[in-house]
Amino acid sequence: MPELLSPRSARKRKQTDNAIEKHPKQTRKKHGKKTADNGADCEVQTTERRLRRLRKHAPQSYLEIKERALTQRLTVLSRERCGTEQVPEEKVVMAGSTGNVYTQHIGLTPSCDCPHAKKRNQCKHILYVMLRVLKAPEPIAYQLALLSSELRSVFQHAAPIPDAKPTADASSAADADAADSNRKAIEGECPICYTDFEPGSEAIVYCKAGCGNNVHRDCMNSWIAAKHGNATCPYCRTKWEADPKALGKVDLQGARKNEDGYHNVAGQIGLSGERDYSSYHQHWVRRQFGY
Repeated sequence: MPELLSPRSARKRKQTDNAIEKHPKQTRKKHGKKTADNGADCEVQTTERRLRRLRKHAPQSYLEIKERALTQRLTVLSRERCGTEQVPEEKVVMAGSTGNVYTQHIGLTPSCDCPHAKKRNQCKHILYVMLRVLKAPEPIAYQLALLSSELRSVFQHAAPIPDAKPTADASSAADADAADSNRKAIEGECPICYTDFEPGSEAIVYCKAGCGNNVHRDCMNSWIAAKHGNATCPYCRTKWEADPKALGKVDLQGARKNEDGYHNVAGQIGLSGERDYSSYHQHWVRRQFGY
């Protein structure tokens, strides 16, 4: 039996039905996902986020550590490129100013295993790698975290890692009568410490058996230590031909571990093993040592 409505109720329902026809109900669009042609959902691409807050300018703490990085003696023992093409990274092993051997990892969040960096500080070893070795622009060097695009740019313009393959004419060069004729001009920078050569003010040796490239003598001592006593050229990897008395006998495997648990090669590379506090805040030094 059909529903009976009063004339007033019938007119009200008719007005409501007409309003629905003119303004059909609209569904709210969902955001955050897009639907592909095949019907599958796919996430919307988002902008890469820096893992730590962006530094808009270099803080005072950075400037102090930078001074130590560029004035103290730090020696690169090895470099290894790793990561992926989209997110390249580099692993660096370095002898610090006291002879302790530390490892730096340059990636999205640059890190070092030295005590200062373990406290989430930006240490002098990381800054040395960024500024001296990789030649990174300073606005990138003082960041605590990097973007993948910044890493690609830095490594694209970085100093190349010396070739790991021996040169083809290495053996014949070793038998050459006039060894000095194989020596290249002393110019540019040392492949180990990445500082410019200063002929006349520092001892410089060169690869007699192979490529003829120059190296600081002290840096070569450190390089030999890192290679477990096997003397090889940091450029071409041929056997290093030199006066054993000039280079000294070093052995990283025999290096002692100090109380902090780090291998120390200070005695093998001509370091005193004492820390230079001249660039530290003197108030901190007095408080640290009680005077």
